[in-house]
Amino acid sequence: MKGRASIVPALLALAVLAGCAGAGRNACELLPGQETCARSSLSAATSGPQVAAEQFFGDAVIGDYEKRFLALLAHNQLGAMDRANGTGPFGRNWRDVYNGDFQAAYKTLRQMAGPVANAHLPPAGKGSGDGHFDARWRVSRQTLYIDAAARPSAPKTFDFSGLQARGTEIVVRQAGTQPADIEGVCDGALALRAAGASRTIAAGVAFRFRLSGEDDAVSLFPDNSLNRCTARIRSSLAPTGAPLIIRREETADQALAALDSRYQRCPVPANAGLDALERAFYASRWLSQTCAMPVGAPTLLRKSRDGFNAKVEALMGAPLSDAAIDKGDPELPLDFSHAPRLKLIYLSSLEFKADFSGRVIERLIRHHAALGTKVRIMVTDVLEREKDDAMLHRLAAEFPNVELQEYRWRADHGAPIDEQISQLHKVLHIKMLATLAQDPARSRVIIGGRNIHDGFLFHQPIDLSRYPDLEQYGKTDGLSLNYYSNWSDFDIEFADRATVETLAAHLSTMWLRDADTNLARPFSIPVPADGRRPSGTARHFISVPYEDDHALEAYFVELVDAARHHIQIVNPYLNLTPSLARAFDRALARGVRIDIVGRIDLKGDIGGKFLTALNKLFVEKYGDRINIREFKAPDVVLHSKIMMIDERLVAISSVNLNNRSFFHDSENGMMVLDPAFYSRMKPVYDDYLAHSNPVATNVTIPWAYRLLFDEAWVRQAF
Repeated sequence: MKGRASIVPALLALAVLAGCAGAGRNACELLPGQETCARSSLSAATSGPQVAAEQFFGDAVIGDYEKRFLALLAHNQLGAMDRANGTGPFGRNWRDVYNGDFQAAYKTLRQMAGPVANAHLPPAGKGSGDGHFDARWRVSRQTLYIDAAARPSAPKTFDFSGLQARGTEIVVRQAGTQPADIEGVCDGALALRAAGASRTIAAGVAFRFRLSGEDDAVSLFPDNSLNRCTARIRSSLAPTGAPLIIRREETADQALAALDSRYQRCPVPANAGLDALERAFYASRWLSQTCAMPVGAPTLLRKSRDGFNAKVEALMGAPLSDAAIDKGDPELPLDFSHAPRLKLIYLSSLEFKADFSGRVIERLIRHHAALGTKVRIMVTDVLEREKDDAMLHRLAAEFPNVELQEYRWRADHGAPIDEQISQLHKVLHIKMLATLAQDPARSRVIIGGRNIHDGFLFHQPIDLSRYPDLEQYGKTDGLSLNYYSNWSDFDIEFADRATVETLAAHLSTMWLRDADTNLARPFSIPVPADGRRPSGTARHFISVPYEDDHALEAYFVELVDAARHHIQIVNPYLNLTPSLARAFDRALARGVRIDIVGRIDLKGDIGGKFLTALNKLFVEKYGDRINIREFKAPDVVLHSKIMMIDERLVAISSVNLNNRSFFHDSENGMMVLDPAFYSRMKPVYDDYLAHSNPVATNVTIPWAYRLLFDEAWVRQAF
């Protein structure tokens, strides 16, 4: 089912409505002290949601997928209006904003967003299977890194994505220090913005601009008609110029565009005949989820070297030996004779550090990039240090087919102070490596809790002093980005072609999110199951809590409420949201046994003292009702995130049991409803149990921490 181009005016109109609210990043901005702004007509919004939808979509029939997406967009824009004007949850009644256009827009958006108030989505339409959505709704922004000193003379190609985009920007950024002149010609119109000035270059007319210093940048805005630019990069080191091709990705690689535009229609069985846990598993919700699929026989990656080597083998075709890892040489010889030929590499990680682990993974990616593989890397901007950035920027500059997104969330204009502060700690916490091979049998996907950081591989920091381009991480406490701990974690690897492609397509919704709001397109909608229960037992989810109305929190609450006799948890962060705490209380009251293997003392993590105090508050509250044990392997900090319910459901994810995971951080994970899979996971849990000790319940918490964590927004930051 194709997404309809007529959705364009709908989403543009919503952007206009947000502009009236002062969200202002792609529309007009609210002036200080005013409740109006200059904008285009709100005629579609002032006639009520039904008429507005008809005007938005024209004569086309609005599909069930579009309806769901439109409700989510309206909910998002309504939140922007509330934040900008202090209305709704921020205390002010929207009717007290004495502006007719504002009130009409607010009323319409509220009605359009109404379905989001329901945790579950009822089945809509008919027919399961895949659909494809290609309507223009988002702002696309990508970065082309230029380092004149690093670029080889061989032709290179940078693909920009205008898929589903109503506006496309290519930020051309200086990665090195060598000044560079870029000149070229395009087959369509191109707008260019540099040093605050803009100009438009017609198709076939030459353009030229200069990057003169480190981190200098110029923005290019290709017209929808532009498919290809041919350019050269000149510098004093390469006066004849290095060739560069800039292409529209969805035109040049239609197979990738099909993956990127994919969504699923998920059969949802009727509630009759399902127990509470089954209903929670199969339910469709505002959380972005795949349909239920066979779990197959994934590889469980409990040991740290197994976790690292799974990534190495996915990229190189063979693991590193223990002896090679023991040497700790990031420039060790790498044997690519068994490497798979890859079409696409996805790597999403909280961090990608310039240490042994990061340098080895970077070298493996570099090999595939040199062969023309498309590489997409997502990391969190605020956690990358200078050498981390430099390593990734060099890679992207040398190989423009390596595209890098450095995730950063920005608050709306007029947002409350706690939301402004949250810009510093809202992070990308989705963990996935997906490799799509030309031989599908060699494709892999790995998800779990591990980042690209030596702390997930070595007990102690290894000496990297011989490598000045790498970072010597080593601080063991405090609020420092130089932190280091040896982490005990858990990942899971899938080799089934359908699973790998589905999870890669799911991650594409994050890659192609709106560049200004980080809103991601939902991946599925529910349809009737024709009276049959789906055969699949596993579902992958992606959570963006500040855009999907905290759907992950509601899901976890529902799972805990569905438990009948036993919940087993491995998780180091025990700072429950109020809703989750009430669900725990209800479970305990009905006699459910809860066992937790955690790590109360989180020295070594960023802000370890704060996190330890929060964990102690959990022990103080639940120590006499929950069997809490502390993971005590020597010099190792627990980092795994596993939850198992009633010996039937297993969750393996990036999700911490803290406020941040449910309020601030994007997360992902796999839910499996299968007693046989639980039986495979039980020895993993028992191993954590064997390396843990009972927690003493007589904890001491300084009064300063108690006062600090009385503030909800402070607890949410941790």
